[in-house]
Amino acid sequence: MASFITPANATTDLAADGALIAANFTTHECAYCRSSIVPGQQWVREKIYEPLTGNSPRYRRYHADLFAGEELCCWEKYELELEIARIAPTAARIM
Repeated sequence: MASFITPANATTDLAADGALIAANFTTHECAYCRSSIVPGQQWVREKIYEPLTGNSPRYRRYHADLFAGEELCCWEKYELELEIARIAPTAARIM
């Protein structure tokens, strides 16, 4: 995935944990569906720390708006997949 930083020209709101930012911004690529996030669309930014490499944090961006006919946005689908992967080993042991 190509990532690039563009000048911030949007308003941002910090989430409760300070790690996620929802904003209207310039074009980026959604880490879930790989399509462009165009100006005017809302998105969520996930900040990823890699302390062992000593590099600056990386960011993944996800659509926060629903597409026509969709029940969940890309961010919600991504979070749901993480939750399923987290509980799947526990569910498999119980059965």
